[in-house]
Amino acid sequence: MTKAVYYKLWATTANWTQRTQYGWYQVWSRMAPWAVYVAMPTAAWYSFNWWSDEWKKILTLGIYEPPSIHWDYCMTGARSDFVKYHAQYPGIPYK
Repeated sequence: MTKAVYYKLWATTANWTQRTQYGWYQVWSRMAPWAVYVAMPTAAWYSFNWWSDEWKKILTLGIYEPPSIHWDYCMTGARSDFVKYHAQYPGIPYK
């Protein structure tokens, strides 16, 4: 092959790392709206039951109330103070 062919081959591989990084930047910049508008709400939807009652109340802008179950057999040490004392229908209505 002639020097011109080798030069053309070397020119196409010059700055290969910068071109790939720019390419991945383009991919992730196009994918970012999906992460914000689709992946984050989906992750919140699937993990909602794992959150504490206080965080559920914050996420739902104050709409969330814990399930109304009779407090005699439901108020164990595992329930949060929010459920016991601060909910609209608290589990322990008196202190």
